[in-house]
Amino acid sequence: MGILLFLTPCPYELRAQEPRSKELAMLSPTEPVYPDAMELKRTLESHGFVVRCMFPTTLWSVFEVEDGGVMHNTVEGEVNYHTNYGDVTAFFLPKPQTFANFKITEHREDSGFLYTFAGTPRVWATNRFGSARRIYFLDHANQLFFVGDVALLQRLEKVLNARHRRL
Repeated sequence: MGILLFLTPCPYELRAQEPRSKELAMLSPTEPVYPDAMELKRTLESHGFVVRCMFPTTLWSVFEVEDGGVMHNTVEGEVNYHTNYGDVTAFFLPKPQTFANFKITEHREDSGFLYTFAGTPRVWATNRFGSARRIYFLDHANQLFFVGDVALLQRLEKVLNARHRRL
C-alpha cells in the first residue's frame, strides 16, 4: 500500500475519463509548490529527461500532521514526475529551508522495508512507511526525492550533483 504513494505512475486511466478529472490530477499553477516544481522540471529536461506529466501526491502523505484537529502539510508540496527514465516523487520545503534535519531510518521487515522518520519537517503520527522494495532518498537544496530505481537514482545524482542518503 505505501509504495503506491511514492511510485505511482502517471495516471493514464484519468485520460480516458472526463477532462475535469484529468485537470484535477495534474499540477496546477495555483499550487504553492508550482514554481519550484517547474524549476526542477526545467533542470531535468535540460539534462535529457522527458517529463511526461507531473501531478501532486498529497493523498496519504507522510508529511500530513494534525494540529488542533486540523490536518495540514508540513512541506510546501509534493510532486510526482513521470519521466522517460521512471517515476520519482519530490517533496519541497519553502526556500531556503532544507531537509538537513530530517532523519530517515530503514528497517528490514519480513520480505520488505519499513521506514521511520524523525526531525523536521514533522511527519504523520503513524511514523511508519512500508514498501515491498527498497526506497532510495536523495536530498538537494529544498528538495527530498523518494526513488525506487537505482538507475534513476544514479541519473538524478549526476543531474543534481547530489548523493543519496546512506541508511
